[in-house]
Amino acid sequence: MSQAVKSPTTNRIHFASAGAVRRRPAPATATLVLPAGLATALEELCMLAAYHPDGFTYTPQMEAACQHIADRSSPAAIDACLARASIRERAYITAARAA
Repeated sequence: MSQAVKSPTTNRIHFASAGAVRRRPAPATATLVLPAGLATALEELCMLAAYHPDGFTYTPQMEAACQHIADRSSPAAIDACLARASIRERAYITAARAA
């Protein structure tokens, strides 16, 4: 899994390569540059996802930040991500029904 590190003085977020499917060889690190508003929305989204106990509502800015990042992915990476999520969801539902 990638680890994001936000620079304290810019809106650049550096992601260490996680071996994702790519159209060309991945560099050791990739830099994602977001407009300041999207960087702030992404930071808030991450904090809420990690620490909010009851879930939360996505703002339009959060959705835009997610879309901006997702649009950088190749079709194969999108397909692989959706397949992994589908497997996790089915496993979760099966476990919840068994409990």
